Amino acid sequence: MTIVHSRAANGTVNTPRPQTAGAVHAAKFSIAIASALAAGTILELGVLPAFAQVVDYKLVPEGDFGEVTCSGGLMTGELGSDDEARTVGTELFEAGTALDAAASPDLPSAFAIKSIEGDRGIGLEFSGEVAGAPDKRLTLILFYHQ
Repeated sequence: MTIVHSRAANGTVNTPRPQTAGAVHAAKFSIAIASALAAGTILELGVLPAFAQVVDYKLVPEGDFGEVTCSGGLMTGELGSDDEARTVGTELFEAGTALDAAASPDLPSAFAIKSIEGDRGIGLEFSGEVAGAPDKRLTLILFYHQ
């Protein structure tokens, strides 16, 4: 299994940190998919910062993903790691989430994620091969608080 990292997941772009208890912060994680991704590829797209809890989120696909679906949630292991043993949960998007329109929150498990001391990766796992295209992009908009 291959893991592809966004710039936020590999640490080249900073994720806003919760600064004040109760204040809601937003982060936008986006990645262009110019090259094909094999079925089962994990895309570590976003970061849930240390001590943060999810308030709201949305996944916005751009381009044609055909019949490919995804599941998504918190990733196991260390943020940005290429360890092939890492897996993706389904706290945010259950298996079979279509990539033909924006997907908004509908899973209570997303809002039950407990805060911890470390940053955690948010990943997507694809059901089939995702063809690359110059106009294909996935964006996760995440709202969280401390």
